[in-house]
Amino acid sequence: MADKKDVEQNSEQTLITLDQLSQTLEVMTCVVDRLKQHLTRQMSLNAELFQDEAKLAKAEAEERANASSQLQQESFVVEISQKELEEGSDPNKKIIH
Repeated sequence: MADKKDVEQNSEQTLITLDQLSQTLEVMTCVVDRLKQHLTRQMSLNAELFQDEAKLAKAEAEERANASSQLQQESFVVEISQKELEEGSDPNKKIIH
């Protein structure tokens, strides 16, 4: 009789343990799903950030290219000879090449 009672008690304990495991798995599944959602959001935000940075870098590169082109079109050379340095130059005289 004691054996039958032990078997029933062990069976009940096993069912309780299995219920607890089932509940634990449900909670862990919810946690994993929330972590997946969070990670997906973070990846999306990072992608947007890197796209914005790439667009900004491209715009800056274009701006530098335009400024460089403009400087090349407007640049000039000033030539000063050693003689002019020694004698002093006429401030009204300008030579542009």
